[in-house]
Amino acid sequence: MKRFNEQQIINKIIRQSSMVSASNFPPNLKIIKGIGDDAAYWKDNDFAYCTTTDALVDNVHFKSDYFSSYDIGRKSIGVNLSDIAAMGATPLGMLISLGIGENEDEEWIDGFYKGVLEIAKSFNSSVLGGDLVFSKNIFISVTCFGYRELNSNHNNNYFLDRSKAEIDDLLFVTGNLGDSKAGLEILNMDKKVYHDSEKSLIANHLYKPPRINTGIELLKLGLKTCIDVSDGLLIDSKRLAESSNVDIFLNDDKLPVSENLKFKFPKSFKEYAMIGGEDYELLFTAPENLKLKLFEISSDLKINITEIGKIKKGNGQLFVNDELAKIKGWDHFDSIL
Repeated sequence: MKRFNEQQIINKIIRQSSMVSASNFPPNLKIIKGIGDDAAYWKDNDFAYCTTTDALVDNVHFKSDYFSSYDIGRKSIGVNLSDIAAMGATPLGMLISLGIGENEDEEWIDGFYKGVLEIAKSFNSSVLGGDLVFSKNIFISVTCFGYRELNSNHNNNYFLDRSKAEIDDLLFVTGNLGDSKAGLEILNMDKKVYHDSEKSLIANHLYKPPRINTGIELLKLGLKTCIDVSDGLLIDSKRLAESSNVDIFLNDDKLPVSENLKFKFPKSFKEYAMIGGEDYELLFTAPENLKLKLFEISSDLKINITEIGKIKKGNGQLFVNDELAKIKGWDHFDSIL
């Protein structure tokens, strides 16, 4: 059968879809952006809103062997709120559809929603509704909504998105890269006892806090371009480059990597940082004159912000150490189906 990948599918849907241009809306309601970003967004006279949806499937995004229902609940909300963070939006609420089978009992459901509500409440984001269905495989689909008040700061952009990187901007990333992939590798080793460094890497795979407050501060600062690192630094950097029609130059010596990752995988930690999925950090661009402000945000929020590259004139290419990058990372469909 024909080989394809996720981005090819999305591009085809965009070409075939005429929803945004064909729909008629009230005069005070305007769709700004639809398919192709971390979230779709629109505005009325006073607020801009965004929405995103993400699904998690058993044996694809998690394994019940080492994910409790509580863990699954936390992760399902965290990965969706990460998209809201990448827009610079404030969480508003969410819808949750849950598919479970005969092996999931009331205790499992209680654990799942305990995890869901713990994370939802921590970001003041209510569960507004959803659906519950029978399924042979556990699956979760979450739709999250975010907002910002217009004219609340000096940024004239409605939200951060992937398409506004400018030539000579610097490229930054929050936190550390590669820990989640390392945690997954350790879990798949099926060990009985874990060292402290391994436990930390595993914890970052089970749940990574979405960078909501950081995204909000980046938008307030006047930044324009951001994407969350969900499928790996290389893939998501390439997406940003293509959306903004620029070239991105990464320096792999600058990548932020935890001491735990270096200790556990001393020969391959750079590769983990490059291609590891589910890091859920924010990758964004900023002009050089805002570096000091970014470091103030880093200090105030107690989160690392690291400069890792630069934006140059181009047409959507990604370079690592000045060499054209071979794109590797997570893609659901990059196989023969």
